[in-house]
Amino acid sequence: MPSRSAESLEPSVSPLDAPPRETVAAWSSIDGLVHAFFGRNGGQSGEPWDSLNLSESVGDSPAAVGRNWTRVARSIGTLEVARMTQVHGNQVAEVAKHRLYPGECDGLMTRETGIALSVMTADCVPILMVAPAHRAVMALHAGWRGTVAGIAASGLQSARSSFGIDAAEWQVALGPSIGGCCYEVSSEIADDLQQRWGTMPEAWQPSGRRGQLDLRRANEQILIRSGVPHEAVSFIGPCTACAHRQYFSHRQSGGVTGRQASLIGFRR
Repeated sequence: MPSRSAESLEPSVSPLDAPPRETVAAWSSIDGLVHAFFGRNGGQSGEPWDSLNLSESVGDSPAAVGRNWTRVARSIGTLEVARMTQVHGNQVAEVAKHRLYPGECDGLMTRETGIALSVMTADCVPILMVAPAHRAVMALHAGWRGTVAGIAASGLQSARSSFGIDAAEWQVALGPSIGGCCYEVSSEIADDLQQRWGTMPEAWQPSGRRGQLDLRRANEQILIRSGVPHEAVSFIGPCTACAHRQYFSHRQSGGVTGRQASLIGFRR
């Protein structure tokens, strides 16, 4: 598919010491915005979590995970990281300085500066969103369950309800995640998806009782059908299963692997 933390983030380090990351070129002109899609390289964890694993719940050494977060933190500037316990649902929580850990949900949003929203993935889609006119940001986690449940649409609805931001005001980046080339699922999953959100020939290629599902294309269609302009949606990075040397991939690894982080926020 083509591309178009530690609790307090420390001052930036030399780019030579920073972990590899991808960004949205079109967002470089948004004043004060910090965002990054990190991969698996540039950290200190050993196999099978090598090397920039940022999850404490996959069996990796807590000390190594802490050092990895420090590297990430130092590379993106002075922000506080908001994190969630992802449960493959469609709930979105508003975060603030006094509420950086809202518990179980699959989306975070804020209009406060100085906070970096984070989402952890290893094949699921990390969705970063910004509404520049409102200095608002959102980070969503979309596996197949969350995609079917409409986490992307729920994020837009939550922002409209809490912040008064219309879907047309958001810019969206769908980060590195498993592609349709590598993601075979049952036809029942696709049936549920299309019954709720409409037919998606761009995202679903059936083959008997199974088929190939492209989660990024599915979320793109849900976002567009919910009011986000087509030209405001970008795809960043490759299929994580194809590029498993650069990104953690749950499917490619057989389920034993680390998690990469994607972050977004505005500086104070």
